Amino acid sequence: MAPKQQLEFPIEPKLGTGLRLFFYSQLFVTPPFPQYSFAGQTVIVTGSNTGLGLEAARHFYRLNCARLILAVRTITKGQKAKEELLKSVPTRSDPDAIEVWALDQSSTASTLAFTDRVKTELTRVDVVVENAGINSGDWNLCEGFEQAVQVNVLNTFLLALALLPKLNETKSNYPDSLPHLVIVSSEAHRLTKFPEINAPDLYAQLNEKKDFSQQPRYQATKLIEVLFTRELVARLKNKKETTTPPVIINLVNPGLCTSNLDRSGAKPPAIIRFIRWILDRTTEVGGRTLVLAAAAPVSSHGEFQSDGTNQNVESWIYTDVGRRAQTKVFEQTIKILETRQPGISHAAGL
Repeated sequence: MAPKQQLEFPIEPKLGTGLRLFFYSQLFVTPPFPQYSFAGQTVIVTGSNTGLGLEAARHFYRLNCARLILAVRTITKGQKAKEELLKSVPTRSDPDAIEVWALDQSSTASTLAFTDRVKTELTRVDVVVENAGINSGDWNLCEGFEQAVQVNVLNTFLLALALLPKLNETKSNYPDSLPHLVIVSSEAHRLTKFPEINAPDLYAQLNEKKDFSQQPRYQATKLIEVLFTRELVARLKNKKETTTPPVIINLVNPGLCTSNLDRSGAKPPAIIRFIRWILDRTTEVGGRTLVLAAAAPVSSHGEFQSDGTNQNVESWIYTDVGRRAQTKVFEQTIKILETRQPGISHAAGL
């Protein structure tokens, strides 16, 4: 890497501001209980057999969505989640409204098979909540990429771009619908200097095992989500004549919640467990934020949702450095996605 003064992207996050936002939200704000009706709508939630995804799915079912797709890695676990949802929402008695579909975002083949099934079997898609993600301390490669990069970034956006045509089609065929594509991100994007962005090839640098560490990697993937989504929305806006987008694309921060996001299985130190006991939201409360983002108004398009409202992303992202970083992240990511599904950019409207 070049010396600090010569860096192309000299990123200096304002940690104090970010931490103040985080602690205030965790300690003093409770996202409202979702009340919006999803009647008649088809909703997809990835990673929905447990944690935040399961709780969001429970809210969508309670709020009368017509069809709920639980997109999960393991079908048997998805079926158990479906049984739990049916038991926990006594106001409904229509088990056929919930379907369990296979989706493993560590696999490009599985991701594309899922999108093909959506295109052929669903007449409409009103909401896609991309909740599936990992935060692991173990180094593993998936199809030549570090696993958090593969799951949290590459196949998250492969799924997003592949489903955008179906969301656009839903708007055309059902004008009263306002489709939403929700990317579940994190306040963790505020915590990284993102040194990898200064390498000529961002993804080659992320594949350097010697530089890997769990939390910095998770923070980097969450930042890439923010940068890519903002650039995606900006480029789609430049392609469209209308002021109202056919699909609302936003990011959501669920806050720090009790979940099984960390798959390493390692038990954290006692002091960390105590702090988490004080700060953690329940998965139900965290799940609310995903549903609120899925019903957020047009003003949320391209924005970062936290506690049910728009919140600024880290301040450097609004500077020239941020705009250039967005462009680099987007272009290098799209290059990889095009190898996985040629023509995906054009089909998505880019």
